[in-house]
Amino acid sequence: MILFSELEIKNKVGEIAYNLKKRQHSQPPVFICVLNGAFMFFTDLVKQIGECEIDFISAKSYEGTTQGEIRLLKDITTNISDKDIYLVDDIYDSGNTMNFLSKHLQQYNPKSITPITLFKKYYSKNNDLIYGFELTNEHWLIGYGLDAENGLKRNQKYITGIMAED
Repeated sequence: MILFSELEIKNKVGEIAYNLKKRQHSQPPVFICVLNGAFMFFTDLVKQIGECEIDFISAKSYEGTTQGEIRLLKDITTNISDKDIYLVDDIYDSGNTMNFLSKHLQQYNPKSITPITLFKKYYSKNNDLIYGFELTNEHWLIGYGLDAENGLKRNQKYITGIMAED
């Protein structure tokens, strides 16, 4: 079952990009993609942004569908000191990964760090978070960068879902 169509996603990414382009920066901001899940959202988003720097970071917190200890797998290489940072991930659930990465990036003295996700769980709280869709049901999302348990289906242009088990 398709939960979010390619067109719905495209429109939401465009809306987020439009709102970001209205922000003022003293120098080009840095967009940091949280790999692997955010790569499609990130790519579509930064294509619509003006001048910016791009980098990638990777952390692992899930084994299958179970969240565990967060580990940094790949760090950024861009100098982000005194720059506005947009940390782009796929979904904001517990906030553990985003908080872990934001705290990690603070050591590089950025001017600001703004989290952005395409999806946010309805119970998640973060006043600084910029997000596209709020999820009211407990689905394991698949497609548009998010993978099934076996690591497949990230390349779907739309989002399907599996109801989460209790």
